[in-house]
Amino acid sequence: MAKVDRLDGSIVSGKMSKQSKEVHRRRNGVEYTYTMNFYTGPATKAQKRVRAKHAAISSVLNSMMADPEQAKQLAAQMKEYNRTVLAGSNKKFRTPRQFGYHLLQQQYEQSHPLKQQKPTAQTPLPRGITLSVKPFADLLPAELYEILKARFSVFVLEQSIRYLDEDGIDYTATHLALRRKGVVVAYVRLFETKRDQLTYDQLIQHQSEPRVFCAGRMLTTERGKGFGRILIQHLIAEAKRQGADVLRVHAQVSAVPFYRHFHFAVKSEPFIEADIPHILMERKLTRRS
Repeated sequence: MAKVDRLDGSIVSGKMSKQSKEVHRRRNGVEYTYTMNFYTGPATKAQKRVRAKHAAISSVLNSMMADPEQAKQLAAQMKEYNRTVLAGSNKKFRTPRQFGYHLLQQQYEQSHPLKQQKPTAQTPLPRGITLSVKPFADLLPAELYEILKARFSVFVLEQSIRYLDEDGIDYTATHLALRRKGVVVAYVRLFETKRDQLTYDQLIQHQSEPRVFCAGRMLTTERGKGFGRILIQHLIAEAKRQGADVLRVHAQVSAVPFYRHFHFAVKSEPFIEADIPHILMERKLTRRS
């Protein structure tokens, strides 16, 4: 127990630890004493990252606020921003400095993206959801029917893509699907590129080259429930099981952050595929990745 004397002679008792310090505050002429625990060890990586960000933003913001012209322009921008925000919203800014810090923080985070945490190896399947991993020859007629229905529903009806869905790749692909009572809620197909078109002599000649697998037709019919995350984890595991060295995907531009979370890297500039902007992304597969 720690005893602290107030200015009026009274004694305040409280818990004391090795890292505790007494903090005195005066409010309305009365002296208050608080016992607070302070971390005195070395700064963690997260603390260093926050301090570096704050120092970088503050240095730029101080120079902006010191310039009357920039400060005036920042105040006008804040006023215009607050005008577009709904009344009573907590997103409004009270001072130009707060607004300037918000803008600079966004710029800083875009130029210094945080390293994504490694996803869990396997997320358990939700109740009522089953996983099927089958080659084309093992698919039952009802299973194939549900796959084609889900692909038509998402790509043709929802995204208005005019294309031939049955492109012949399904015959050599492995089909992964999450189902609820037989109905597909998430789907992707996995197939190896080029090697299925090589002759025996060409396979022998190219056997030292990395085996590249592609994922295609990835979809979820029920979004926001984590089915895509679960499916891609099983996709990566299945690609490793089949001996893939590289896993590629033609990702729609809007889905790039999703694939980045699973350590897919951008390998091309945006291109148009089926009238939708896509980006080639790939992930190298090792025993540890």
